[in-house]
Amino acid sequence: MIKRSLVKSAMPAPIYEIVSRFVKTILAIYYRRVNTSDARYIDRTVHVLGWRNVRIGRNSVVSEGGWLNVNHRSQTSIQIDIEDNCFIGRRNFFSSGALIRIGSYCLTGIDCKFMGSNHIYCDPFLPYIATGTTKEDTIDVGVNCWFGANVSVVGEARIGHGSIIGANAVIIGDIPAFSLVVGNPGRVIKRYDLEVRKWIAVAEYCADSEAKLPSEAEYLEILRARHPCVQMPIRAAGKYLGDLA
Repeated sequence: MIKRSLVKSAMPAPIYEIVSRFVKTILAIYYRRVNTSDARYIDRTVHVLGWRNVRIGRNSVVSEGGWLNVNHRSQTSIQIDIEDNCFIGRRNFFSSGALIRIGSYCLTGIDCKFMGSNHIYCDPFLPYIATGTTKEDTIDVGVNCWFGANVSVVGEARIGHGSIIGANAVIIGDIPAFSLVVGNPGRVIKRYDLEVRKWIAVAEYCADSEAKLPSEAEYLEILRARHPCVQMPIRAAGKYLGDLA
């Protein structure tokens, strides 16, 4: 394979820029088709930097104004992974470090942010816009989580399956499965008790209740058996689909 540096040196700079832009456009189209072939709807306004490293699963929707930003695009692995039957709300922002994974059946409200990469700020005498970004952190969102409007998940974080994150919450660490979370920083105020079939205060939750919860794999199998393909509200995804009377 001819090295890029050799091609660049052999061409006049304006010609190289035109050819480079054309090749990048073709590759973006190719990887978008390959990595989203089963997606339900991706709004035309969604901005993706790194289609090679983005995967959007079966029957999933990404709404208008979204930005999926893969910061370290030299890697060949998937770094933003939105699994099956997900609805990503309007103006959601994904900035990946090592990986952002959104488990199947997740729902996000308007203006949610998943920030797994940060600008490097070791030296305040360097312009932060040019210092580069971090690539170590993983944001792992379990199956069937619901994020209210304007939720932010920042840095290394794992959110357990079946959880609900209230509007305007800020998540900066791990959240156990089947949790109800509010506030900044986010705090768990309730857990789901499988025996009584309702959300109960954290103070009333015990180890026996925790032990009865299904694993994420078991939970996913239950959802798949009962709801193999969710009817997606794609009218809510963007203005290009029109208004309703």
